[in-house]
Amino acid sequence: MSRNLPTLLIALFVIVVILAMMCAFQVRFTETVVVTRFDKIERVIPPDQAGLHLKLPWPIDRVHRYDARLRTFDTEFRQLGTKDQRTIILRPYATWRIKDAKKFLMALGREDAAVPKIRDMMENQVSVVLRTHPLDDLVNVDRQKMKFAEIEGKFLSGIKDAVEQAYGIEVVSVGIKRLNIPGSVTKEVFTRMKEDRQKTIKQLTAEGEAEAKKIRAEADEISKKILARAEAYAKTIEGQGDAEAAKYYKIFAENRTLSDFLKKLETVRKIFEAGQMTLIMDANTFVPFDILKDATKSVDHEAPETVGRSGNTDATDGEQVSDGNEEDRNEEDGA
Repeated sequence: MSRNLPTLLIALFVIVVILAMMCAFQVRFTETVVVTRFDKIERVIPPDQAGLHLKLPWPIDRVHRYDARLRTFDTEFRQLGTKDQRTIILRPYATWRIKDAKKFLMALGREDAAVPKIRDMMENQVSVVLRTHPLDDLVNVDRQKMKFAEIEGKFLSGIKDAVEQAYGIEVVSVGIKRLNIPGSVTKEVFTRMKEDRQKTIKQLTAEGEAEAKKIRAEADEISKKILARAEAYAKTIEGQGDAEAAKYYKIFAENRTLSDFLKKLETVRKIFEAGQMTLIMDANTFVPFDILKDATKSVDHEAPETVGRSGNTDATDGEQVSDGNEEDRNEEDGA
């Protein structure tokens, strides 16, 4: 008996471990667990109750595990038509997760059965929505005219409630992963883009010209005001100058010869201040330089006058000598 005791203990330990494994299970924080008893839902354990839980051994209780994380799938390329009868090649995608594990178990049971259901409903909704939008809403040079967000919102709203009510799946987003355009449509798109660009260029050019005209008009108006003020100020200064000059005109009028002489000197000074030059001219005929002629004449007149004065002196002396001789003759005659 003592020899069989270790074997019995090991066997008992194994039985306890097996029973524990059959009656206990671990719930991860990334999954939702549904426990069924005789194929009837007993309880649902959400991710926030992750940890060790107990159950009755199989086949009484069964544990169904579902990943609660967000998942994504996309479809194959599909050729679809738009409202304006243009053909496009589209590849949509969807992100989803299991929201109601109880409803999901009753409707589908297995996770791999969810994607085909969502794909069928999504492809049908995408086809319906695209037939209500022209190609310009998807391909356009003007971002404001593109309606990607609106179209993707319609994709989502068309299947979100239906999928959740039928399968307990929450569809978080539906969008366009890739958009292709056939060659025949591409040429038309490029032509339309060029036309739109030309319209934009013309519009911007017209706006620029209008703005330029407005700026020129404002500048002309401002310049006219400035010129008017400048002219008025110039006239004021000119009037003040004339009034100030009038004071000197009276003085020059009293001595016209001095006035003409000063004016000639001023003209000659301005001519010589203009730069180095050599002038050959007749002072008798060139009006500003006739003062040089007058100055020369005055020098010529001064020389003879000096000589004349010397001669007069001699003459006077001579007269005095002659008078002396006459007195001597008179004395001799009296003798």
